[in-house]
Amino acid sequence: MKIGTLLSFLTCLLLASCGSNIPMGQMSGNSAPMRASSATRNVAPHVAMQYDHYTAQDTLYLYVKFNDAHQVLNVQRIATRFEYTVRPGATERDAVLLRDSVQVTGQQRANPDGSLLLRLKVPRQLVTAPNILQMRLWQKAGSQGHVSSFYTLPLQPDLLHKDFMLLEKETGAPLFRSYVKTGEAVLASYYGSDSTLQVQSYSNALMPALPPMSTRQPPPISAIQPVDTTAYSVGDTIRFQNPGLYLISGRGGASVGLLVRQGTFPQITMAKEMLPPLIYLTTSEEREVIMKSKDPKAAIDDFWLKVARDKENARQLIRTFYTRVEEANRRFTSHKEGWASDRGMVYIIYGRPSNVSRVGTTEAWIYRESASMPYIKFVFNKKENNFTNNYYELIRRREYEENWYSTVSKWRAGITENM
Repeated sequence: MKIGTLLSFLTCLLLASCGSNIPMGQMSGNSAPMRASSATRNVAPHVAMQYDHYTAQDTLYLYVKFNDAHQVLNVQRIATRFEYTVRPGATERDAVLLRDSVQVTGQQRANPDGSLLLRLKVPRQLVTAPNILQMRLWQKAGSQGHVSSFYTLPLQPDLLHKDFMLLEKETGAPLFRSYVKTGEAVLASYYGSDSTLQVQSYSNALMPALPPMSTRQPPPISAIQPVDTTAYSVGDTIRFQNPGLYLISGRGGASVGLLVRQGTFPQITMAKEMLPPLIYLTTSEEREVIMKSKDPKAAIDDFWLKVARDKENARQLIRTFYTRVEEANRRFTSHKEGWASDRGMVYIIYGRPSNVSRVGTTEAWIYRESASMPYIKFVFNKKENNFTNNYYELIRRREYEENWYSTVSKWRAGITENM
């Protein structure tokens, strides 16, 4: 196979292999921590939960979406019952302030992706700290009985400030993601007393994540300044024609950020999209050569062939690397692409962690010791900002340096086993 056609062939392999999700963190949009339990002591499906919300009059309306993180199971078909309670704490020993349930079998509108969408109502007076919304979704497990997935959502008072939602134009369902493509239609649905939304646009010239051992500090998000503002009324269709970062705000004080990208984002299908994530594997000189090349596609082919040393290994390396890039885009996109975030960087280089835990605003990823990698733990702190609640910064440490360079060296030596 000629070098000039290698990238196109490998891109086809990449697209064929994409679509798997990771049972960690969250997809773009809101999500809540999940614990899986089983009534029959069998392993429960990895059912991920996302949510969106708005407040109208004296009620908080929550839309919750459940889908299999591995995109294998049809959650809508296996779900049987949904239960939720509000308690002044995160355990089942705390007092019950509200209890309700929904029989989900056969009652929900069919979704093409097999996900399950439900709407909950919580009285306004219960949306206050330290109250916690506890949710349990029961699913059929064949002849083995039933399993359940458990989720918690802190009922913080700021949930009451959001009086609008962004909906998919074609389906009318909540958007449930923090990115759209240029030209994509989004419907503005407003539930407040003032039926206008303000949309501010930003240039979004943000740098990729710094290495885990870096002592430099990333620039604050507050330093980003808007370049334009447009007002929309309730029911208006919003089309984002230009790439960039947008902030949609209601009169209640809540805001939602949307990253607008051209092409097939979060997928990677063009040479110009394949180059930026290589910053984690390449030197500045190597990137300069690729950028100055008259044929960037051939230059990227050449880089991977030199690293892999043979075409078959190059296929495996590219499949692994860019599948992770796409997963990072789906999971961790916030005010910048998921691959450029701290969690995206770690996931691309190290892969799926052995364990993910979240306590308060801290998320810890553990990679257990294996034949190819020593034990390492990365800790991320959630950073609040107007654009997203899905942004976590890595606590950088000097002691990461040896492990980081060792792992990158394996990539550059064409080693793909156990990565």
